Amino acid sequence: QNLIPSTWECSPRDVHCPAWEEMDDKTQQWENARMATYAAQIKIMDEGIGRIVQSLRDTGMYDNTVIFFLCDNGGCAEYLKENGEEGHWPEFYGGLTREGKKIDVGNLQHLEPGGEETFMSYDLPWANASNTPFRLFKSWVHEGGIATPFVVHWPEALSGENKDHERICHSPWIMMDIVATCCEIGGIPIPSNLEGESFLSLLRGERTRRQRPIFWEHQGNCAVRDGKWKLVYGRCEDNDEGWELYDMSKDRTELHNLASQNKDRVEQMIHMWKEWADRVGVKPWPLHPIP
Repeated sequence: QNLIPSTWECSPRDVHCPAWEEMDDKTQQWENARMATYAAQIKIMDEGIGRIVQSLRDTGMYDNTVIFFLCDNGGCAEYLKENGEEGHWPEFYGGLTREGKKIDVGNLQHLEPGGEETFMSYDLPWANASNTPFRLFKSWVHEGGIATPFVVHWPEALSGENKDHERICHSPWIMMDIVATCCEIGGIPIPSNLEGESFLSLLRGERTRRQRPIFWEHQGNCAVRDGKWKLVYGRCEDNDEGWELYDMSKDRTELHNLASQNKDRVEQMIHMWKEWADRVGVKPWPLHPIP
């Protein structure tokens, strides 16, 4: 299917992720149960989507309904602070089950994942597996934090003479482009203050790309994508490399930092990012001093 081109190198296992074969049998069984619980949640979601689609079929609206499906970010490696005593966040995730039983909170191996009497996350190792082949996670603006599969389904408009309607596109777009696309689909003007660009022509089989750069900032993690080039800064990374530059046409998994060989381009893209940040009101991170 070419979902992941063979030219993309797979990123190495995260330094904070233990090797599977180094875990004892008990830990492996517990980790298996955590992923099985996560997979069950996805299955339930999938069944719910199936019921919606069946309703569209039953009402005769299926062929002319546009369906967009995506997730909001990469895999989440955060603990959500659920490990700890009351007064340090667990009480926000605890409470009682529907039968009035206390919910045990925490990534603790003596707790069996799956029932409503427990609350835990799937943690960094499974986030690392989920994000394969990309680096890093939600909160970062490397591809592991921001890249998401995006599926569009619209039988009436994306079939027939459009022989390209099942193709896979790797060119970058961003959430605000969905709004612009919906405006064009609905036949209304795209608001002048909306920075999104419509990708409707792409859905109709044309070879088109986003015209303007894409910018990010999340909790001090920053990036700009301009054509094949991506400049990214990871505040959360252990090894502070500063701004990193990648040729995304060859290195989508961000393993070969070209910043030192392209200093002029780096400075130009930093300037672009700062102009954008000033215009939209990006504030320095952290917003409040960390005690």
